[in-house]
Amino acid sequence: MSNFGALVLHGLFEHKGRHQDNVAWLQKLGIEAFSFNLPGHGEVEEKGHIESWEENLTTITSAYEKIAKKDKKIIFAHSYGSLVAVSAILRNRIEPDYLILSAPHFDDNYPKFVKNMSGGLSKVFPKLRAPSPVTKGNLSTDKETVETYFNDPLVFRSLTFKFGSEINTEQRFVNENIQNLKIPTLVLHGSGDKIVPIKASGKISQLENVKFIKVDNSKHEILNQDTRTFVLSEIHHWLREQKVI
Repeated sequence: MSNFGALVLHGLFEHKGRHQDNVAWLQKLGIEAFSFNLPGHGEVEEKGHIESWEENLTTITSAYEKIAKKDKKIIFAHSYGSLVAVSAILRNRIEPDYLILSAPHFDDNYPKFVKNMSGGLSKVFPKLRAPSPVTKGNLSTDKETVETYFNDPLVFRSLTFKFGSEINTEQRFVNENIQNLKIPTLVLHGSGDKIVPIKASGKISQLENVKFIKVDNSKHEILNQDTRTFVLSEIHHWLREQKVI
C-alpha cells in the first residue's frame, strides 16, 4: 500500500455502507481509504438531526486524523458529503491535497418557501421535520439501486428543520467563499440531477484549479448506475494527471 490516503464521504439520508464499493476501488489503486458516518446518519438513535454544523466539522476533523500523516491526502465525497468536506476545508479544519466531488450539495431542489421558513421554524420547532426530496424517480437510473435504497433500514426519509437550517447556512457560506478553495479538484455532476441540480456546481466549476465534468443521461447517483464506468474512468484519468497513481 502506497503512502496515499483517502476519506470517502456519503450523502444526505444515507450512510457509509452505501459507499464501500468506492472505498474498495480506491484501495485497489493502492490508496488506503476510509469511510465514516456523518452526524445524524448511520446507526444512531435520532436520524436526520444535528444541533449545530460544528458536529460535522468535529466528526470530519477526527476522521481526517486517519490520513493526516499520509504523503498525499484525498477527499472523495458525494452530494451532502461534498458540502461537509468543502466547508471543513474553507474553515481550515482539514487540509487535503486533492478533492473529488460527486454532485456537490451547494444548492438543492427543496422549495424556496420551505428553505426560507426553516430558519425561523428551527428556533420554535427545531425537531419538526421536512420530507426527503429523494424519490424512486430521481435517485438513479438503476432499478436495483433504487429498490435497495428504499429497503435499507439505515436510509431515512426526513430531516429536522434545525438540520435543514444548518445546511442552508453552510450552503451560503460555501458559495460565498468558494473562491478560497485552492486545491486540485475534480467535480462530476449528472446533467439530469433533480435532487442537487447541476447549477449547484456553477460557481465551483469556474475555478482554475477545478476540472468539471458533466455526466450525461444521469440522475443524482452517478456512481450507482450505468454511468459508473465512465465516472470511474474519468476519476482514474484525473488521478493519473495529478500523479497520485
